[in-house]
Amino acid sequence: MWEMSTVNNLVVAEDGPPGGMMTVRSIARPKVRGGSRHRASLPQLPIPTPLRTLPEQIADSLRQAILQGRLRSGAHLVETRIAEQMRTSRGPVRDALLLLERDGLAVKRPNRGTRVPDFNERALREAATLRAALEEFAIGLLVPRLTAEAIERLETLVLRMETAARRRAPRDFNEADFQFHDAILQTCGHRTLHEVWRGMQRRIRAFLASSNRVSGDLGTVAERHRTILRGLGSRRLASARQALRAHFARLQEELDLLLTGQTGRPVDNPERTQS
Repeated sequence: MWEMSTVNNLVVAEDGPPGGMMTVRSIARPKVRGGSRHRASLPQLPIPTPLRTLPEQIADSLRQAILQGRLRSGAHLVETRIAEQMRTSRGPVRDALLLLERDGLAVKRPNRGTRVPDFNERALREAATLRAALEEFAIGLLVPRLTAEAIERLETLVLRMETAARRRAPRDFNEADFQFHDAILQTCGHRTLHEVWRGMQRRIRAFLASSNRVSGDLGTVAERHRTILRGLGSRRLASARQALRAHFARLQEELDLLLTGQTGRPVDNPERTQS
């Protein structure tokens, strides 16, 4: 059965059972005709983002398939097969897999190739709720022991996020985002808590990279982190917790968008379809 979706002017056609490869075909944009007599005045428009590279487009297609469960945990990501299906060379595919590795959505093992890590809808949702609980607990421990040095470190990371948002540099943004939350756990004074949080690092990085892309406005995401920082800087636990809860509530909405393919239609749960 074929399933069609569009990614950056590419038609993604998937044939076969979940975990099958995807075929990507380019499509032409329709031409818009109109003479000067019919020109309308335009409002001020935002500056368009730079065109995404071919490796980024390939990574986007694979990322969506992984997070929606169409590429199952343990699926082997073979460069030659992906390149053949997407009608491109192995170079862009290799670069795309490196992007997925950095986001925690692919794992490369010596002599075993690159595979999809252990991801499914249930695991992602459980990781999201556990992470929220861990960070709220960490905030409670951090506020009474917060130092000027810790505030300065968090301020530096928020500035890095804001700079990356202005530069439209998502990978730099995602790294600063991860380090911001890691700094909260690292500074709260509970070593075991930090170790547990770090144990979810791959899933956290994968979710950050994907949810920030769904958000579409890194500046808004950076502002949510600045609100958390203001709450911490006030030394008022209630303010800090309120800002953190609002942030995670928005992350939950973005997770729902990821798992429904942004269409409102739930995807099949891989655990229900496995025999």
